[in-house]
Amino acid sequence: MSTILTLFMLACTALLFPSPPQNPKNVKTEEDYYKKWLDVDVAYIVAPDEREVYKNLTTNEERDKFIEQFWQRRNPDPNSSNNTFKEEHYRRLAYANDHFSTGMPGWKTDRGRIYILHGEPDSTESHGAGETYYRPRSEGLGVTTTFAWELWHYRHLDGIGDNVNIEFVDKSMSGHYQLAMDEMEKDMLLMVPGLGYTESERFRQGDKSERLGTRWMASETVRRAADPMRSISAENFGFQRIQRLAKLQRAPDIKYKDLEQVVTAQIHYTQMPFQLRVDMIKATETDYLVPVTFYFDRSILGYRRAGPIMGAQLNVYGRVETLSRSTVYAFDDDVNAYFNEEEMRSVGKRSVYQRNIPLKPGRYKLTAVVKDTVTGKLGTLERGILVPGIEPSKSVQMSEIILADRIYPASQGEFISDPFVLGTVKVYPNAANQFVKGQPLGFYFEVYSVGIDSQSGEPSLKVNLRLVREGKEIETPFKDLEQRLHAYGDRWFMGSLINTEPLTPGTYKLTLSVQDKISATEASKTATFTLSPPATN
Repeated sequence: MSTILTLFMLACTALLFPSPPQNPKNVKTEEDYYKKWLDVDVAYIVAPDEREVYKNLTTNEERDKFIEQFWQRRNPDPNSSNNTFKEEHYRRLAYANDHFSTGMPGWKTDRGRIYILHGEPDSTESHGAGETYYRPRSEGLGVTTTFAWELWHYRHLDGIGDNVNIEFVDKSMSGHYQLAMDEMEKDMLLMVPGLGYTESERFRQGDKSERLGTRWMASETVRRAADPMRSISAENFGFQRIQRLAKLQRAPDIKYKDLEQVVTAQIHYTQMPFQLRVDMIKATETDYLVPVTFYFDRSILGYRRAGPIMGAQLNVYGRVETLSRSTVYAFDDDVNAYFNEEEMRSVGKRSVYQRNIPLKPGRYKLTAVVKDTVTGKLGTLERGILVPGIEPSKSVQMSEIILADRIYPASQGEFISDPFVLGTVKVYPNAANQFVKGQPLGFYFEVYSVGIDSQSGEPSLKVNLRLVREGKEIETPFKDLEQRLHAYGDRWFMGSLINTEPLTPGTYKLTLSVQDKISATEASKTATFTLSPPATN
């Protein structure tokens, strides 16, 4: 009696808590387990880039951390120990295997896929093979006979729309229902002469050629002309229907979440080394603009050749968090670089990418991740960011000095779209304030809270530049620098170049000071840079 009772309790437990669907093969090794998780458990909800980064993980510890963060990122309540998304996902997998298996696991079927991705439909219709079907006006009216088919109706699906109808048709008459591309899939008499006409075809004495000939046409004008009795709804327009079917089957739209996964899992990679620079410019009375610049060594990038041109592509992801790990800004982007053979032979060339981040005063952590799409290699870097408080001041103020490889006037069309534009010039910051003798050294800074003369309406500023090496001041040709200041909105800026040819290699301190004669106040900033001798062949 006790044995029977024990078996009964075990059976009830199995019904109440179904196990996730199992791989047809026994899972005997850890490799099988991790492969099954990717290829079965999350096959439909993992984003393409997530799949790629998972494949590039090298240890089971990294894979475990990835899986943990994969589910946590989808948890509707991150503070809860119960992940309702994960529980619902595995319930759907079990349901699909129980109800849609037809010579293959249910999760592999079209009905299983839609169920796993979108859950239980709000209503369903089931029709047997050989049923008489009276077409609605949207399908051209008329009477035909159908294969076995099902209609699933969802009142709303995020990212797809309202009142979504999905048809599955068993054209093989084996119980294997396939997602229908259009309303003609279920028509058993579609290719049978003399039967199954629409009203338009009946008036044309049974000619189906126009319906069949325009079946895959994207132009609804042509399809309406072929079947004038048909009242086509917007959801059945050619392109709209194809787009809806594509959206129904794709994984949730998470762009470059493999890179975000790297950030969240705190796994650091050095396969793809790069440099990172963070600068700071006052944007408003309460906010700063933080230009974040990425530098990539062209010699280590993966390339694809197209004739004489070599192309590289990088995925860039960045996230800025507060000290309490609350995300305040995140971004992802593609970086494309194309070079001819002569440029490829150049030594020491770098590609540069920049993103401008608006931040309020406070302490932050920036985590940046880069992926080479050709080689699959990853690189990560972290930077602390301290944005100072902004207080109303009657004293003249300055931004930090940005030392740059290049500074030149921006064109009118670049002011909005180009992140390297500051004021009215393009500024390409130097990665580590390291320059080569003979190459120009640029500097950029901004001036705020400038006093204005009440009568002339003009400021009265004096700018001084000091260059010091090993405690000794170096004479420079800069005179009357204030004439190089330009007004831009509520601030003044200067972008200029220094000729390094006369300078001796070494470490320098560049100090810029601004005197406001109207407010009788002064501000100064210093930047340090290294000048190296030119390379010798």
